[in-house]
Amino acid sequence: MVDALAMARTAKAGLKIEIEPAGPGALARYRDFATHRAKGAPQHPLWFETWLGESGEAGHIVWEKRNGEPIAALPLVETRINGLPALAFAGGTHANGNFCPSAEPDAKISGAMLTNAVRQSLPQVALISLERQHPVLGGQDNILADLATRTSPNLALAASLAGGFIGVLERANGKKRAKKRRVQARRFEEAGGSVLRKPASAEEIADVLSAFFRLKSARFERAGIADAFAAPNIRNFWRALLEASQHEPDRPFTLEALVVGDKVRAITGSSHLFDRTVCEFGAIEDDELTSTSPGEYLAYSNLEEACAKGLPLYDFSVGDEAYKRTWCEVEIQHFDVVIPISPSARLAVLGSNMVTRAKQTVKSNPRLWSMAKAIRRLR
Repeated sequence: MVDALAMARTAKAGLKIEIEPAGPGALARYRDFATHRAKGAPQHPLWFETWLGESGEAGHIVWEKRNGEPIAALPLVETRINGLPALAFAGGTHANGNFCPSAEPDAKISGAMLTNAVRQSLPQVALISLERQHPVLGGQDNILADLATRTSPNLALAASLAGGFIGVLERANGKKRAKKRRVQARRFEEAGGSVLRKPASAEEIADVLSAFFRLKSARFERAGIADAFAAPNIRNFWRALLEASQHEPDRPFTLEALVVGDKVRAITGSSHLFDRTVCEFGAIEDDELTSTSPGEYLAYSNLEEACAKGLPLYDFSVGDEAYKRTWCEVEIQHFDVVIPISPSARLAVLGSNMVTRAKQTVKSNPRLWSMAKAIRRLR
């Protein structure tokens, strides 16, 4: 009854949801709609297009329209989650800080209408799973916020850039950092000199990414964590995304590298959004210069660059790590929208919610989280 009333109200308001396969025409229309609007990195047209090309997953644009005109768009892919055919954001576990573009600041999407549209257009789909979403981006509320079913288990951390880089340093023990940076620069000079690079050519990007994949794989192995970058399609995706970004007017995705003595010592991959730079990934070389903190040196430069652009935030993305806390005072709690459509999906969601709550309990307790990480390293 409630769903029927909600459907009636949205129909009266001239609202309708249409699902369009992500063919060339739909992708062009989505690019036109999304380009100049606030959106998460995985909702950038280039990310979506590249993921479709590398993953082999079928894509769809879910349009919300008012009187025939689009007011919101959800770029989604058909994938499998816990063995179930599902609709999700492009990028799998790499899709963090999701936020779908809308043309109206108060636009909302009805869960009843969304579910009904999926049942009609994609009857094979058993589950809608839209995880790790920003509640607010660029001062705009998330169009899916009213459908939130749970908070995501992992915090995201960000540094406020209020007051420019001087303000950042004042809040982050700037005198100590300045002294450490002088020591770092001296050590790097002794090791052959240092330079910060932004790889732009396909060859440069491939070389730095190869180093990143090697470093990240070693780090995951030491921590007892499955390598999130191991699959060939994931590596191809990041390579293709960063290469294609060089041909976009705003270069939305970039790679940064600290080179010391002709060797890459620290790497970050960044996305550049409406109101922030996001550190999507990072790694450091484990060698004689590790104690000099090349990763911190690179983060310092990345923050300084974001301040120079006049951005309000530098987002370190998902994961509550000690090094992030030294810069960050902003906690971002993402939310998930999980809508089961089939009976089997309802059972799967109950189990998933239990696992999510367990993760939240462990990660909110420093002692339990420390024990969990120690156990994981023993695997």
